[in-house]
Amino acid sequence: MFVLTRSSVSALVLKEILHYFREIINLPEIQMNEAIVLNLLEAFQPVKIPDDFFSGVQMKLSPGTAEYLYFGAYSYVEIVLNEACSFSFMLASESLLTLESIATSVQKFADKFKEENGNQMNSEFIKGALPILCNKLGTSAEKLLRHAWDTENLENGWKDKGDMIQKVLRIYLENSDPTSALLAEIAHSSFSEAFSGNRMEEDNCGFPTLNSATFIVWYRVLHERNLNVLNRLVKEAILHGKPRANAQRETVEELFVKLQHSVNVVVSLVTLCRTSDKMTVHAMAVKYGGKFVDSFLKVFDFLRAQFEVHKESIIQMVKELQKATRTIQALCSEAKGLKQTAITSKIPATKRSMERYLFHVKALLHTTSSGCTFWLGYEITTKKGNLKHKDLTGQVVSSQAYVDNQGDNAIEDPPATVDESTPVSNASEDDGEAE
Repeated sequence: MFVLTRSSVSALVLKEILHYFREIINLPEIQMNEAIVLNLLEAFQPVKIPDDFFSGVQMKLSPGTAEYLYFGAYSYVEIVLNEACSFSFMLASESLLTLESIATSVQKFADKFKEENGNQMNSEFIKGALPILCNKLGTSAEKLLRHAWDTENLENGWKDKGDMIQKVLRIYLENSDPTSALLAEIAHSSFSEAFSGNRMEEDNCGFPTLNSATFIVWYRVLHERNLNVLNRLVKEAILHGKPRANAQRETVEELFVKLQHSVNVVVSLVTLCRTSDKMTVHAMAVKYGGKFVDSFLKVFDFLRAQFEVHKESIIQMVKELQKATRTIQALCSEAKGLKQTAITSKIPATKRSMERYLFHVKALLHTTSSGCTFWLGYEITTKKGNLKHKDLTGQVVSSQAYVDNQGDNAIEDPPATVDESTPVSNASEDDGEAE
């Protein structure tokens, strides 16, 4: 076993060892040979595995078995990570990636040999071990993200850590439950606390790794992860929307809670554009905001089926998402006026998604006879009923302020009030997939 010291040379050597170990252990040709896998694991065993490491495992593990060696290797690397947090971000993050590879190898190893006599890992171990390892993995990732790293002594500062922060954050979000609630908490609380005006208040958000140098990485990962979560929720909603699906009320209510969390996340992320003037952030908001709306369209059959029972939740969800669509509308208009090609190139696809969303909401409110009023991206005065366009700061601007010759790219939907005399039930018949 390699003995860890706090010297930079020791950290560098162990980092390289762990890197090659995680690369080798999941190679297909290595996974096919049980003897090689066990030899690799034996090289990374601690002097003693902590007793509490096995808490939650319903079976007794014998030294020398594959099950025991996997836990031993995981325990050793976890010890390295905990020690490295005090002096080396790169070694700690490399340790985390190695822990992820060990957890992945457990599943691959079991799948490969489950049908071979004498080589099958105990199914009880697999059933109990993987959730334990994943939970530990999420905890370790959170530790790295929340650790107060010594910026002055950090290897080369934060500027070249974006790729590693992205990997660590992804591991944290993928191995923490419930993911939708965690995303909502980070997007609403941590991001809002980190931003003060147009400045980063890095000491206030609870994540020292969320700073001005890494903000773009966090912003993109949260958008991507939230979109993945929504797509999974869409599959659940479609399943519950089938005629023969006998979903329990508690299951449906839990799905609504997760959907609301996902909506809250995209609203919080998009709304940040009102305090951030970074074009990259605006471009991501338009891109991922449009993709979110496009995926959200797929739950409308489910919403329509559940409207009678969950009317208030559905209307609240639609109203909340409208906050994001208004901001996206303002971003698109501003980008067109300033000819920001990094954003305008994303407008057509986003425009189509938002138009379809408008039609679906109109159809939902019309067919359910709710009598609600809905509009996309605009404010209407109640006294005179005239259309008012607003920019990101909420200031009223001329309706022609952002108009250019690229009329086809603008999002120029008029206010849509549900009129019971206007048939809109076929609004979705011509829907196509947004690019």
